[in-house]
Amino acid sequence: MLKFYLSFFFFLFYITCFSQSNQQAKIDPLNNPVILKHYSMIDLQNLKTQDSVKYNTIIYYYTNSFIIEKISCADCIDVDITLFDVSVYENLRLQNERYTRIVEKFGVKVTLLSVDELVYKMPIHN
Repeated sequence: MLKFYLSFFFFLFYITCFSQSNQQAKIDPLNNPVILKHYSMIDLQNLKTQDSVKYNTIIYYYTNSFIIEKISCADCIDVDITLFDVSVYENLRLQNERYTRIVEKFGVKVTLLSVDELVYKMPIHN
């Protein structure tokens, strides 16, 4: 029984460490290729020191204004969901309810948070 608890503890520890490092890579705008597609590294560094609200809004928009989940499919094209660019789907975002679309080709379900749910809002949401 002790082996079971030790194994379970190490499993949880591994998952926690992996999740934290994965989340950190996701929110670090200087390493996020989607954010860098829209903003230069110099612009981000300047925003970080000069306009923290705008900086945080950009990070939030490209990393947390949506939920993306892998779904099972037999013949879908494997994609890296960390490269998801929410701006492509922005025209589908609703004011007061979530919008969900299943993209079977890639085996993902994309849910855009409603504008009302957004913690930080881009100028396009006002």
